[in-house]
Amino acid sequence: MWQNLPNSAQKRHALNSAIVSQTMEFRHHNVEFGYTHASAAIVEDDTPPHVPLDRVRIYEPSTRPGHPLPHAWVERQGARIALNTLVHGGKFVLIAGEDGQPWVDAARELAERFGIDLVAIRVAILEGDYVDARCAWTKQREIGRQGAVLVRPDRYIGFRSMGAVRRPKDVMNRALRQILHIR
Repeated sequence: MWQNLPNSAQKRHALNSAIVSQTMEFRHHNVEFGYTHASAAIVEDDTPPHVPLDRVRIYEPSTRPGHPLPHAWVERQGARIALNTLVHGGKFVLIAGEDGQPWVDAARELAERFGIDLVAIRVAILEGDYVDARCAWTKQREIGRQGAVLVRPDRYIGFRSMGAVRRPKDVMNRALRQILHIR
């Protein structure tokens, strides 16, 4: 069919075909950013495994346990920061939704009990410790207003709760014990 196109259209088609054939080499975002892993230090949340649109080219951020923390800009007191910068120096980070204060309280108490460096925050569009002014985190978080994700120091999601639970401290205690391999 493309042989019947005018000469300039044939050249454009040939050029586009050549470019597309190289996307495996030059556009492999899912290979670089979309890697996941399972281990005893990941608390599964019983959601189905993510099936990517393309295993090589298209990175689709996720907060499913075992995935790296998605990138998002947030603000605090007028300063814009990348959310993943909170995970540095060996810190765990618990990121809760706007109504996730019970998760924050539980994480802070357990961090003190276990002697681990853990930052516990709420990120929200209007009311939170960090403001998601551009809705970047809200679009990717995959949790509800009362949910939370726990990010390990290596920037992988170690635990996720889609919403509220009856006893967040007990749930967080089990998750931290599994991640830290504490009996």
